[in-house]
Amino acid sequence: MSGEFINQEQAGLVGAEPPKPSGGSHGTIQATIGTGSNAKDSIVWMTITWSFVIASCISLLLFSLVVCYKDFKYLEEIKDVWTIFVPIITLALGYAFGKSQ
Repeated sequence: MSGEFINQEQAGLVGAEPPKPSGGSHGTIQATIGTGSNAKDSIVWMTITWSFVIASCISLLLFSLVVCYKDFKYLEEIKDVWTIFVPIITLALGYAFGKSQ
């Protein structure tokens, strides 16, 4: 088999044809977020959505600790969580609605 490869290499047949992507392997990101300005808007809205989801889940988990520990200071902890995510959400909203057209 190696002799056959050497003959193809000498004939210039090895690597002459570019590789083809397998079916469905390209365009998945483009299908998810779109193209151009739609992609930018989609990423902004995904950022806002996931920020709300993650911060809300963490807040609910911290609030559920009140059941286990009665003296748990959950309001301070929840406030600390939202101080991380509120600037991200505000920045994304400012980009989405404040950009010039």
